[in-house]
Amino acid sequence: MTRSLPLVTASVLVLLLVHSTSARAATAYVTDFDLTESPISEQGAWSQTGLDWNKVVTAGGLAFGTQTGNGGFDDSYAYLSGFTPDQLASAVVQLGALGGGVTHEVELLLRWADSEHSARGYECNFAHDGQYADIVRWNGPKDSFTYLVPTLTAAIPGGLHNGDTVSAKIIGHTITTYVNGTQILTVTDNTFNDGNPGIGFFRGGPSGPQNDFSLTHFSASSLNATTPAPVPALGWGMLSFLALASVAAFPLLAWRASLAARRFGS
Repeated sequence: MTRSLPLVTASVLVLLLVHSTSARAATAYVTDFDLTESPISEQGAWSQTGLDWNKVVTAGGLAFGTQTGNGGFDDSYAYLSGFTPDQLASAVVQLGALGGGVTHEVELLLRWADSEHSARGYECNFAHDGQYADIVRWNGPKDSFTYLVPTLTAAIPGGLHNGDTVSAKIIGHTITTYVNGTQILTVTDNTFNDGNPGIGFFRGGPSGPQNDFSLTHFSASSLNATTPAPVPALGWGMLSFLALASVAAFPLLAWRASLAARRFGS
């Protein structure tokens, strides 16, 4: 009697874990960067393990990079986890007292992943003055990147202003960027099939303060994700049905679960 009960429980847990994994695929995340953190974490939602690049920090309702401008292409970045390959990211920008003559970018990252000496995925950047809005593939090692179209192909008429919304999405192998809902650039690349959305910052030379080009809001969501139906209440009759349904894979488990259901269900 008592030895049968854990087997019924185990069968249910397997089914619930499958359901839970499917549910996590339909992911969305929203933040106004309310915490003061260095680096950004928000209870472990964000990560960055690359040693050759810089961190993103938050303070005063802003997210911004820590790059000094002296290290070349050592952008600051952070990214989320648990998203489907098709994904959308959007952010609201804030411009401060930008240093004259120095390039500043905010970046939306798609299908991003990293390790200590590798960062790969798609960078969708937006220059503060609107001179360019490129889509760049990071190939892994520092300084290894590929413009998916020649730089300066796309521009942002009038530049960026406080409160503007920049967005980027990838569906299949097509990446598209927007400013305030207006399409800026679209390209196709089939290099990466997985990864997660994130944010990044770049400055082309020494300048400050570090929050002179920042984000006040960020959201990301999985696209084309399937949200499974809710799990019904599980009585002993339902447990018996689930156990019988798994006969092909777990014959011994199903038999003992059904026996327990008949013994205690009446």
